[in-house]
Amino acid sequence: MIRILSALLLTASLDAGAAQVLQGKPDDNLAATVSRGEPTMIRMEGHRIRRVFGADGDFTVKPDKDAGTAYIQPTTDKPVFSAFVVDDTGRTWKLLLSLTDGLSDTIVIKGKGEPSVASAGGKDLARNQAIKRVVLALGADEETDMDTRAANEIVPLWSEAMFVLVKVVDGSFKGEKYQLTNISDKQMVIDDRELYRRGVVGISVEKPTLAPGEMTTVYVVSEGER
Repeated sequence: MIRILSALLLTASLDAGAAQVLQGKPDDNLAATVSRGEPTMIRMEGHRIRRVFGADGDFTVKPDKDAGTAYIQPTTDKPVFSAFVVDDTGRTWKLLLSLTDGLSDTIVIKGKGEPSVASAGGKDLARNQAIKRVVLALGADEETDMDTRAANEIVPLWSEAMFVLVKVVDGSFKGEKYQLTNISDKQMVIDDRELYRRGVVGISVEKPTLAPGEMTTVYVVSEGER
């Protein structure tokens, strides 16, 4: 459980993935990569995104107005293209984006000289403590003071795996405990990022490599309903 907590809290501190942090000024060319096959989230540290634009045919944009972020999906075969991001202060940031065939990593734009949101220790400490309580509740065999319920729901994942939701914790952070079984005849290697979905702040897989027929526990913590 200590290892699981460490993995989840580290993931939470990194915004559930290997984010690409681009630090500079609006006049700078900030370079990053975007996945060819899936949307990439862009967010501003300490600010909200108002608009993302670029050359017609290079990409599509889906804004998330509630979160102040945006998701871009490349539609071009050009190896490198430009995108312009306007934040809530009216500043425009230029991104030079290279296509990759890998999984998407969040792009975080941070103004040079601006304090990091992560430096607000009290806020981050409270957030991590809340995530820790969710994980402890998921792993506990006895009842807790949290809103916990048992489940037995098969969730479609991969044809080689059986993925069953067995426990849920509801609250400001939602916790989900799954049992993942390798039902193929080959060894399975599980990449946490393959389990990522929008809103997830932490993922931990107890045993990332499974032999045929072997099972592991997966913990997923996401933002709850506000």
